[in-house]
Amino acid sequence: MTQDADLGRWFTDLLQAAEDRAQAVHDAYQHLENAEVVSKVTVHRYLCRKCGKPRATVIRLGDRTLARTHDYKFSPGMNADRSVPSARARNTLDGDRHWPGHTYDVDELAEWGPDAGFDVNCRHVTATVFARDVLAITSGVTPGHPGKPTLLQSRQHMQ
Repeated sequence: MTQDADLGRWFTDLLQAAEDRAQAVHDAYQHLENAEVVSKVTVHRYLCRKCGKPRATVIRLGDRTLARTHDYKFSPGMNADRSVPSARARNTLDGDRHWPGHTYDVDELAEWGPDAGFDVNCRHVTATVFARDVLAITSGVTPGHPGKPTLLQSRQHMQ
């Protein structure tokens, strides 16, 4: 059995045993990151056009596609415009501006329709990436060979 098939089976078993599917998806990605094997299952990447930093990574485990956005920090003004102090205290890593990344089951998001997606943020970029576009871009891509990344532009809907 191949490593891809083994990881796919592992992920399927993990989801079937999970009480909280979203947490299981997050934990699976974190486990792969800790084991330093994310690059072996990566099928696409999203980078900030301005600074070139990775903002989201798309991986495939078996027949499921997951996307992980990276942690980000808004400017003080943008942070104040987008959130309230109580939410910042509860949801940020530092109690104020350092927001955590999230992991999404892209296949599950795509079931919600063509406008379903996830936001990708950086201090230079805020973009919505549509789940169905991610699936189209990554269709037929071999895990570990992601090809050319998508460069994100501010406040645009991106493929």
